[in-house]
Amino acid sequence: MFDILAYLVERYYELGAYPDEDTLSQQLLAAGFETQDIHQALRWLSGLEQHGWRHPGAALGSEGPISLRHYTPLEQRKLDAESRGFLHFLEAAGALDASQREVVLDRVMATEIEIGLDELKLVILLVLWNQGSPLDSLILDELLVSERVVTLH
Repeated sequence: MFDILAYLVERYYELGAYPDEDTLSQQLLAAGFETQDIHQALRWLSGLEQHGWRHPGAALGSEGPISLRHYTPLEQRKLDAESRGFLHFLEAAGALDASQREVVLDRVMATEIEIGLDELKLVILLVLWNQGSPLDSLILDELLVSERVVTLH
């Protein structure tokens, strides 16, 4: 599934949006992705849109200091200390607010595997992209630096 999500970022990020589900499904099949992986990725992406997440300007805690977040044991199993630290870094830098962090955590928990830092960066990028959040170039570079995602220039 993460290979498909990385493919979407590589192919569509500069365009600002990816195509509708049917067109995207056909394109992913043509690109050689497995049907089951495509359905899993499309379900995951639909979760970004289903919950009516708040726009970044209306986020919880967006006007005050970063919020304190205690991770559940299940969240700690899904995200290692390095990944949790990266989330905290983005929040402290103002690139991610408390509401967006919760969307990221929701999408992390919607996966079936443990998430490493590269996968977390991809999840964060997709959440921010889906919300239409402007990304500072340094933060964008940090999110795109991974083994999976090719730097877009």
